[in-house]
Amino acid sequence: MKYDRKLVVCMILIGVGLIVSILSGFGVLNGDVFVGIGSGFIGVGVFYFVKYLRYIKDPEFQEQYDIAMQDERNRYIRMRSWALAGYIMIIVYAIGELMAYILKQNMLARFLLMSVCFVLLVYSASYFYLNKKY
Repeated sequence: MKYDRKLVVCMILIGVGLIVSILSGFGVLNGDVFVGIGSGFIGVGVFYFVKYLRYIKDPEFQEQYDIAMQDERNRYIRMRSWALAGYIMIIVYAIGELMAYILKQNMLARFLLMSVCFVLLVYSASYFYLNKKY
């Protein structure tokens, strides 16, 4: 039986959400935050599962979805959105790092600084790779 990748992702999200929620309920994971995280995973998994069922059962929706995913304009908008989100993330991390140093939170400041460095390293590597490829 061949499983679609989207269905597998839905089941993984729901499974991870159940595991995190159950472990938090039994006290293995301390804090109410983990119940929320587990519930969030379950909610996202159920949402994608319902969307996947609609995709399978409704040929008109399937055709519209496939066209939207392959449309050049939509691809460009998705690419630009990710780029803008990345720029904003770096700026927010840099401001957070400065605020953490001002507030004497050295561990947080180092973490944010390393995160910015990692993102810039990934950006540089992907830029050079894609520049050579295309």
